[in-house]
Amino acid sequence: MDASAMKSALQELFDLYLGRNSSVKGEGAGGRENATKQRKKASTKPHPPNEQFQSDYLLLQNQFMDHNQLQAITESLVAMLFIQCGSHAPQADFLLFALRTLARAGLLRSDMFLLAFFRAVAMVESNPVAVTQAQSSPLVSTSGEPSTNILVTPSSAKRASVWLRPLVCNVMGAALEAELRPVASFDMLYLTVQWINDVASGSEGSLKDVTWLDNCLEVLRMLIDERKCRVPFYALLHDQTLLQADYWPENEALLGLFLDLHRRRDRIALHMLMFDHHLQCPTFSTLRSTALTYAGAMGEALYGEEVAASVQRDSLDYEKALRCLKHGLRTNPSADIWRRVLVCAPRHRQQQQPVPPRPGPNTSWTQPGLVFNSEMTCEAVVERIMDLMQPISTGSPAFSATSTTESGRWQEWLNFADLFYYFMRRGYLDFLEFIEKLAGAFASGEQSIQRSNHVTWLLAQVFRLETVTQALSEDEDSRKVETAQKILSFHMADRSVDHSNAVSPQAKLLDYVGSSQILRLWALNRTVMEQLVGNRMPEHIQKGKTIDEWWKKVLKGERFLDYANLDDNSMGMVWVLSHTMTQPVADAVMNWMRSNGVGEVLVGNERIAVVHETSPLPIAMLSGLSLHLCMRLIQQIEEQIFAGQMVPSIAMLETYVRLLLVAPQTLFQHHLNGMMQKYQSGAAKAGISLILLELLNYRLMPLYRFHGKLKQLVFDMAKIIIPMKAKRGDHRLFRLAENLGINLVLSMKEVLLIKKEKGATTEFTETLNRIMVVSLAITIKTRGIAEFEQLLVLQTALEQILANSKHTWSEKTMRHFPQTLREVLALRSDGRLLTLQTWQQVETTVLHQCQQLLAGDPAFAMSFVNHSFPPHRPFLCAAAWVLMDCRPENFNCGNLGKALKELSPEDVTSNIYMLVDILLHHMHLQLQHGHSQQDLLLRASATLTYLVWSQEILPFDILLLALLDRDDDIHALRLVVSLLLDRKEFQQLRVQNYCRQHGQQEHWLHPGPFQRVEPPQALGNHLAGKERYPVFFDDMALRALPVIHLVVYRLIENDATDTAEHVLTAYSPLLRYHPTRFTFVRDTLAYFYGHLPNKLILRLLSSLDIAKMPVSEAFIRILNTGTPPYDYYVTMLLNLVNNVIPSFTNKPRTSSPTMESFCTTRSTTPGKSPASSTNSADNHKAFYHHQDPGSYCQLVLETCVIELLSLPTPPAQAVAMLVQIAVRVPTPPSQAYASASQSAAPRSPLLPTSPPSACTAESSTPSSTSVSTGQTISPFISPQVIQACGLLLAQLPRQFHDVFYKEVARILKDCWWLKDPKKTPKEMDAAFGYSVWDPSWAVQDGTSSVIGNAAALFHAFTANISFEWLENTHDVVNLQRPMTTVAQLRLAFRMLGPLVPRFVISRPLFAKTLALLFTMLAEVFGRNAQVHDVTEITDLVDFMHHVVMLEAQQAGGKPRPDTLGLCNKAVERLHPDVQHLFQHLTVDPQRSIYAATHPKIAQRPLSCFATTT
Repeated sequence: MDASAMKSALQELFDLYLGRNSSVKGEGAGGRENATKQRKKASTKPHPPNEQFQSDYLLLQNQFMDHNQLQAITESLVAMLFIQCGSHAPQADFLLFALRTLARAGLLRSDMFLLAFFRAVAMVESNPVAVTQAQSSPLVSTSGEPSTNILVTPSSAKRASVWLRPLVCNVMGAALEAELRPVASFDMLYLTVQWINDVASGSEGSLKDVTWLDNCLEVLRMLIDERKCRVPFYALLHDQTLLQADYWPENEALLGLFLDLHRRRDRIALHMLMFDHHLQCPTFSTLRSTALTYAGAMGEALYGEEVAASVQRDSLDYEKALRCLKHGLRTNPSADIWRRVLVCAPRHRQQQQPVPPRPGPNTSWTQPGLVFNSEMTCEAVVERIMDLMQPISTGSPAFSATSTTESGRWQEWLNFADLFYYFMRRGYLDFLEFIEKLAGAFASGEQSIQRSNHVTWLLAQVFRLETVTQALSEDEDSRKVETAQKILSFHMADRSVDHSNAVSPQAKLLDYVGSSQILRLWALNRTVMEQLVGNRMPEHIQKGKTIDEWWKKVLKGERFLDYANLDDNSMGMVWVLSHTMTQPVADAVMNWMRSNGVGEVLVGNERIAVVHETSPLPIAMLSGLSLHLCMRLIQQIEEQIFAGQMVPSIAMLETYVRLLLVAPQTLFQHHLNGMMQKYQSGAAKAGISLILLELLNYRLMPLYRFHGKLKQLVFDMAKIIIPMKAKRGDHRLFRLAENLGINLVLSMKEVLLIKKEKGATTEFTETLNRIMVVSLAITIKTRGIAEFEQLLVLQTALEQILANSKHTWSEKTMRHFPQTLREVLALRSDGRLLTLQTWQQVETTVLHQCQQLLAGDPAFAMSFVNHSFPPHRPFLCAAAWVLMDCRPENFNCGNLGKALKELSPEDVTSNIYMLVDILLHHMHLQLQHGHSQQDLLLRASATLTYLVWSQEILPFDILLLALLDRDDDIHALRLVVSLLLDRKEFQQLRVQNYCRQHGQQEHWLHPGPFQRVEPPQALGNHLAGKERYPVFFDDMALRALPVIHLVVYRLIENDATDTAEHVLTAYSPLLRYHPTRFTFVRDTLAYFYGHLPNKLILRLLSSLDIAKMPVSEAFIRILNTGTPPYDYYVTMLLNLVNNVIPSFTNKPRTSSPTMESFCTTRSTTPGKSPASSTNSADNHKAFYHHQDPGSYCQLVLETCVIELLSLPTPPAQAVAMLVQIAVRVPTPPSQAYASASQSAAPRSPLLPTSPPSACTAESSTPSSTSVSTGQTISPFISPQVIQACGLLLAQLPRQFHDVFYKEVARILKDCWWLKDPKKTPKEMDAAFGYSVWDPSWAVQDGTSSVIGNAAALFHAFTANISFEWLENTHDVVNLQRPMTTVAQLRLAFRMLGPLVPRFVISRPLFAKTLALLFTMLAEVFGRNAQVHDVTEITDLVDFMHHVVMLEAQQAGGKPRPDTLGLCNKAVERLHPDVQHLFQHLTVDPQRSIYAATHPKIAQRPLSCFATTT
């Protein structure tokens, strides 16, 4: 029989029972009648359900051989009949009966039926016009009268849903009586969720009209029934089947569902949120954070403007944003950070700002997001201005947000003006909105403010900006007068300054700037301004005349201005003029810098004009100039410097640098690319490149570090170095670029992967490749790889470095390398044997050629360079050393120097490395022949000194590096020490002479005038080159600075710490010029932690400028006396709270004491605040005053790190003390500030009372230290102390981290009630809920606990550590295993949950975390466990599903098959009563909806609705 016959027979059977009229058809060729028709006559009414139908179907089935095909046709036919007859109640009832009957008998597959049925339903709902009855036979009504065919028209579509959806719900309910495959359950879930969402959104009208809703909800309850677990409840919280509503529904059943949904969603969110997550905002104390973004409530990352749009006013997230912004405005981070986190104001959003891509299979979750909108920014800026306008005398120095001296306040205004100008220029602020909000703040009168013109001066800085003029021009005419009135209202000075007496420059500026602004507006509209200003207009006109007359006298020569030595009156007037007549003042300043005339200098064969020296403009004078004038000066000086028409003076370059330092936000630019493109004609000249490199190497590195642009600068440097290393002759430019590269690589704390440009290579020099390995070792060991993206490129970067370097590292050096590098470098073979073999092969020839060179034949030098074999050239210096050994003065090295100059720089580098290898080899050979070691060292040192200093044919820094890299040879380091300490040529002649000429003060304070040094005198003949372009800052002493640091490293690695101390002592005057000496000391202490004697630590610290560091008063005493007391650590944490952690602006729910009572002191020194040890005035200095960390909060944090690394106490003791201070439960506010009997907060009877005291009373382990009675911390700042402690510990090396994990685990294990088997689940849940309350809220309710504080500290710590070190965070929960109670399990999940969003981007780390979570589940709910009620862990079940789906968002929305496979194995270890709750986290398509709808697991996912992409 064919399919048509089967379909016809089935149709007749169902027509018969449905009461549908159909003609009797013959069967087969013999025309025999249907057996069913023989026993039952046709009727015009549907038959009630009875058992006869199954018998008739079986008789029909026996007529056909292919039962499977019959079954498939039955399924599709029944599905279509439901659509055709669904509006006819008796027929629908019969079809439901038939469905149940056939499904129970196995004659119909419910899954396949539902597939066909849902397709038909989807067709009806999406396009009802196209759906008609499949059969042409008429339907009959219950009265027996036939009706016409039913056509579903648009007008009947609404009526169709009235009967269709109840029918579908009944069909699904009937189908659920059978065992369904997961894919069918998913389809039912999808359909019901979509319908419920339609109802909840109001698109279906009033709920009273939706009669099928209860049926739909019943189906949904059957699907999510956790006894059957057809679909996980979590499916209602995710992706396609997300249940959501715009408002709370009136239907009681639906409301109950949504409440249950929100309850379980909130419990998942609780596991995903860090403790005190609203306090977890960037502190700007570390540059690790690549993005200042929020996480969603469920841990998902939010991106772009959707973040700012999702944050509601007066919410915790909004307050968090303001805390972050206000902290940033005070600490003044770089413009690059602001650019990545601010959204332009709507007025200035010409084009949509680029939004980072959402996470996908190939994108990262750690990409930056634009998270602060203009409204937030404007509010924070207004608040900052109001802070600065407060009277200086108010506020406590320890807690004041602003400075307490007039000079400090002025510096704050200067820093803020630079940032304000940047905000306005980039369009992050709407000028009109800003004026309105600022005027409102002034008018509110909530704060007492100074009567000064600071705001007027601030606005004068930005009036020329296009964004401001555009906003003013677009302002409505009716509002322009109002806007002008608001602007004038900021002119706060009650009376003019009496200029007959001596006044400060800023006082004169503030007095005149308001008049200048009013006169400018008055020139535009006199009538309005006279009306607004009133009777003070003549006073302003008179001030304008005074300014003009003063400037005219200057132009006529009646008043001479020495811009390098201006008195206060003249400086103030110049500042005023910079705001009123920019171009004339700029021209006058430029003329003054050229006032000593122009001379000539011979560069090669060409004479070039050179500007004679003057004094540079002092930074105090430059700081008060308008930013508009600073930009003009920068442009004019750049034209003078980089156009190449004449050689600038040193004073001009120093002034240029000081301008960049004064306004780093406004004036910063990329010099290598920017200047090369802007001044292409001048940039082609070698002299311009030298100027650029000298500026970058000796002046601008701190600026680039402040802006986080060191990595980009390295990339720009690579474009210069790589093409030049094989270029002959240009040694000065190459070595300067290489030295800059060394400084940059050692300063960077990132993985560096050189990008391959078109037509170029990525081969760095041999020296830089070796330095990059050292830098990687320091970074990985002391800070860790900060971001996952850098971990991804680490292996590629190492391969790139090692592919271009043949060096092998000594065992003593590698023992300090991190394990990652040791494993890679240990596989490399030593190439020295091959070098010696090559030398033996070419020795005779090269010695003969070198003899001819040393003989003095001038023609032979070029002949050797042009005609010698490439394998011979690297051994030229080695041959010269062999010939000159013992008697170097007998040889003429002129030709040798000439030949080396004509070689490429990399050839010279190879010569030096070969020289060192051959020299050390010959020393060993001569030792074997009985020579004295001391004599050999003296002879070798004398010969090297002769080549480097007497003949000046080898670069000293490269020679030292080559010797250092052979530290496995005992003679190499002895030669280094001899050259640095025993010989006087470098230390006494070069270094001391340089320090004597340049003094010991910072370059921006040097008054000048400067004396230019000749190139050979500064650099030696080899580096001076043939053209002898003038030197500005370069010197051989400065070239050796980074090398001396590496010398100290090698000496420590070889256990020569006394010698390292001698080197530091001898070169301490030179180290003052190092741009990153602070970082050097910090990294050295961290890299060699545990291996440095106290004497060397003190010497390292003495190389810093301690007077400029916020070092605590007790620190130096402790270094000599031993163990620091408890009060020392309290003071350190309070110092971080006051200077690093963003101020706590949450409004407490209970009354709080004043800020002065935040720290309660019981020390013996009366009136001494524990946090007042730092100089509050330093907080407001410009970034270049804070050594190399950049900002003051970075300096404070890094200083604390240096202190802890320098202490003689072991890590366990220091960490235990810090943790104890942070997690110790403070006295509740009601008990701390009132009588306990009168106002103590009521405590829950279920709240465990032992954990608070367990922190100390039950701590008998050696790691616990008893609490001193010196200082106590106010409960209101204990959450901030926790944040500060976590941030501090995260900056320390891993030795501290391991101890920290043990200490936190010990504290949690000491809380006995977590493992108390006598407590009921209800009591445990109540106690747990109280104990894990966020500390910031718990402290106000008197419910603080050690558990909550310890978990919050752990989260504060993990929020700040590098990504590479996240893996070890598992130790905290591993040390608490085995888990025995649900409370322990829930706490472990609560601690690891917030880290999962960071784990998901790393597959190995995520898999390890997921396995750990399941392992802990198995310890509590294993196969042999006693499981009473699985409903108590529904939150953990939902959480595990959420963890898997978080990773799925990275993989296109589908769980990874390997993740489901991992879950599959883990679930098998669980108790059978628990296993079914996780059955969907498996790879079995017959059990899991995720596997059944996954295209890589189920070959053909038979689903109507599941997406397969």
